[in-house]
Amino acid sequence: MRTLLSQRFLNILLIVGFVFSGTLFSQSVAVVTKVKGNVEVRRGDSGASFNSAKAGELLNDEDFVRTGASAFAVLIYLDDKSMVKLKGNTNLSIRGKRVGKGLEKNLEITGGTVKAVVSKQRRGEFKITSPTSVASVKGTSFWMITNSQTGDAVYNEEGIVQLTNLATGDIVDLLENQTGLSTPDGGLTVSTTIASDIPVDEDDTDDVPQELRIIMTGPDGQEKVLIIKYN
Repeated sequence: MRTLLSQRFLNILLIVGFVFSGTLFSQSVAVVTKVKGNVEVRRGDSGASFNSAKAGELLNDEDFVRTGASAFAVLIYLDDKSMVKLKGNTNLSIRGKRVGKGLEKNLEITGGTVKAVVSKQRRGEFKITSPTSVASVKGTSFWMITNSQTGDAVYNEEGIVQLTNLATGDIVDLLENQTGLSTPDGGLTVSTTIASDIPVDEDDTDDVPQELRIIMTGPDGQEKVLIIKYN
């Protein structure tokens, strides 16, 4: 075991009762916790290349994540443990503006399917922006399917989601078990959700893990694993 650990250059830290640290994570806003299939990350600069994502990888403001067909990924924001699930063929930019001890969160999605499970103890605003709409979260759990040609479908599972159509500025509040459709020509409708329309969740739980493993690379290029435990 000692040999294996030394080969992988692991430095394990145990922290109980995680407190968001602007010093430790001065640039990072989220961490990848699950990866299945082809999931890639491009760092902030749009001219940078894509590299394969891995569980434990930290994400900074303006990093871009894309998933291939049949791929799946889970991201967790560091300040309040809000969770984002990405299904296959999804493309989005991770945004997080630091405000006090929290982050103003904005996922800029150009296409694909995501589920947001927002912490009830959330810090700062949480929204998803597409070419057609903005979904601002007042609740805790919803799906959003984005297509640049046809617009957005939002399936709210719990709480309230405020959906704004960018073409007209019209706003509706989606309650539990309601679906909002927002189209590029300004259409904005609300209806009762049809259960079979909701995307299949490839993850077996919406519970945030009680332990986060974060990969950090030292100045010597060696990888270290930071284990964060919280109650």
